[in-house]
Amino acid sequence: MNKVMLFGQRFHKDDLMLPTEEYYRRRQRSGGPGRWMLFIVVVLAVVIAAIGAEVNAQELSDRADVDAASLEMVTLDEVKAGDLLFIGAKVGRYTPAVHLASEVKVAIRGLVAEVRLQQEFKNTSDNWQEAIYALPLPEQAAVAGLQIQLGERLIVGKVRERKKAAKVYKAARAAGKRAALLEQQRPNLFTNKVANIAPNETVQINIRYLQSVNYNSGVFSLRMPTTLTPRYIPGKPISPQVLSGDELELVTENNGWALPTDQVPDATAITPFMQPAQELQVLGSHNISIEVDLYGGLPLAKIDSPYHQIDIDNRGDGRYRIQLRDGTAVMDRDFLLNWQPRSSAMPRAALFGEKITAEEGVEELAGAYLQVMLLPPNNGTGAQRLPREVIYVIDTSGSMSGNSMRQAKESLTLAIARLHSNDRFNVIEFNSTTRAFFPRPVAASAENIHSARQEIESLNAEGGTEMAPALRMAFGQQMQDDTSTVQQVVFITDGAVGNERALFELISQSLHNARLFTVGIGSAPNNHFMRKAAQFGRGTFVTIGDTSEVRERMQTLFTKLESPMATDLQLSWPPGVVADAYPKRIPDLYSGEPMQIVAKVQGDQLHGDIQLRGRMAGKQFVRKLALKIEGSSDTMGIGSVWARSKIEALRDQQLQAGEQSDAGEALREQILQIALSHQLASPYTSFVAVEEEVVRSAEEKLSRSSVTNMVAKGQVLQRQAYPQTAIGLYGQLLAAAVLLTLAAIFQRGRVLRVNLVRTLRRFLRGFLPDPRQLSGDSPVERGGV
Repeated sequence: MNKVMLFGQRFHKDDLMLPTEEYYRRRQRSGGPGRWMLFIVVVLAVVIAAIGAEVNAQELSDRADVDAASLEMVTLDEVKAGDLLFIGAKVGRYTPAVHLASEVKVAIRGLVAEVRLQQEFKNTSDNWQEAIYALPLPEQAAVAGLQIQLGERLIVGKVRERKKAAKVYKAARAAGKRAALLEQQRPNLFTNKVANIAPNETVQINIRYLQSVNYNSGVFSLRMPTTLTPRYIPGKPISPQVLSGDELELVTENNGWALPTDQVPDATAITPFMQPAQELQVLGSHNISIEVDLYGGLPLAKIDSPYHQIDIDNRGDGRYRIQLRDGTAVMDRDFLLNWQPRSSAMPRAALFGEKITAEEGVEELAGAYLQVMLLPPNNGTGAQRLPREVIYVIDTSGSMSGNSMRQAKESLTLAIARLHSNDRFNVIEFNSTTRAFFPRPVAASAENIHSARQEIESLNAEGGTEMAPALRMAFGQQMQDDTSTVQQVVFITDGAVGNERALFELISQSLHNARLFTVGIGSAPNNHFMRKAAQFGRGTFVTIGDTSEVRERMQTLFTKLESPMATDLQLSWPPGVVADAYPKRIPDLYSGEPMQIVAKVQGDQLHGDIQLRGRMAGKQFVRKLALKIEGSSDTMGIGSVWARSKIEALRDQQLQAGEQSDAGEALREQILQIALSHQLASPYTSFVAVEEEVVRSAEEKLSRSSVTNMVAKGQVLQRQAYPQTAIGLYGQLLAAAVLLTLAAIFQRGRVLRVNLVRTLRRFLRGFLPDPRQLSGDSPVERGGV
């Protein structure tokens, strides 16, 4: 058949003009690069959009299946109550469980506080649940007990090696047994998991921990966090395909808003979801009651709590009972209790002891434990003042938005106003980027201070918290060999970072002759970072939780910055007494700071004088304290505090040696044995509790749930769904849209180019002769028609 049918019309095959080989060669030359560019752009757009979509999908893919039909679904914006949010089958939708109450009972004896924290949750869904929540605790807390009460059943936790505890917990969870697991993620952040909570069942979680009482400038204090500031996660997100077994398991076993990164591989375990206070207060959620039994052994002149209203009941004999005035308070800020002795009873030294007798299986615990406090003399105020070179570093990241930014700016303004004419200074602000006000430190002249104040007023909180570049710049600006000036770095931040250990290492390596002072800002700062950064920086720290105390707290810091220090401190024990005391090396003490140590002592005769020697303002001094141990019920817990301090010291050694080195592995074994002996949670040990009875059948599904923390007072909620070092989910989608637009342009590029050439030809033909006619090469001569 010689006919070809096209769209209903008949053509003879000889009438068809088929493409020639030359046509294909020209098409390949003209369209090849553009097509490859189009292909690459489209692939990039699809990949980026897929990554952005996978962020939220990944949070659900590793969790247990949920029967969506049986659940009443609400969005985060619709949540009006509940601390326990059960994750549903749809991305971004949750089923709430009501948080009933939290209760804290504190017993303060001498320099040790025993805290019992009780939290109750109720599973309001129709499914069996596993609850996961992040628990903020004091940075030096020695967690010594865990109990989970489910209905009438009580599960008592025991300490095991971390990996073994996790295996025991997962086996019990899979078998349908009630179980609980308490793991330390950071010294001030723990993760608690409770498996197999029945529908409509109330869960009671009891945590017991011990902590040292702080003493500074004549005031005792105790701080207890109730929420946290979301940590910034630096680094590049790690694909699940490149994670090791332990790291991949960490991702699937925790419910955080961040994915692991190369700098924070455990990001998912330290980034709990947050909710605004107004969403949680409607039904009375996230309320806490606090009761303190205080017996400091001294007559007191004042007791106060700067962030809460309290009632005080003086029970005589130096004992006080403190409660919240309204019975409960919202869990949106740290609880801080201060008590000040009368001037006539102001302590210059204190010693408390605890004796532990040998018992079966815990013979290594036997011994005498001491807690010692000694104050250096206060006679250095007349010393000559040396000129200072101060680098002020201010955090302007997104987590500092709201009241935190106002507190930071006011603190910095007060700080530069205190400078003398012979001082030098500079100001560095940082968020995702770092910027210095001046290229180098400048003289503290009226003109330079005025210029700095104008810059400070224009600061805004936005972006990420990239601390490392700011620290490097601050330390790099100071002359390392200059001994004629006092070199100081004042770091103003909320400390909301997840890579603390890397920053501590940076401080240790880059400090040189400078001293680092940290100012903790906000209602729930990362006090672990504040204290340890100042420790590695051979400085000190203060915290500012409210705008009303900026001037007072900064004045405390100014006194430390401008007063002589007690240096070259050494502690000697009586002959025949062998002491294992911490910290091993007593740091320099600033004005109003006492020497505080905890020690385990051994010897045939524990008596004599403990002596503290040092120098202040160029003069030597000696302080003495009689060694006297009287173990009683009022001084229990010192052994746990000592073990916690020793673990911290060993971890600091690991930081310097490297955790994966031979020395680091040896230190790990020491930490593990101490934690097991004293039954404490640590980086290598966890509390696990398992009930032997099977309560959930294999046919009934188990759903995993996450627990929100309340946004701290004065902070602005930032909905995190992706590590802050990346451009975020919406940024991912925007980038994909831009690339697809470029793809469309490339697709139309050839047509646009042809139209442009035709237009240009018509324009030129209007006033230029045809070169083909000038050469005689006309269409007629070429046989054209």
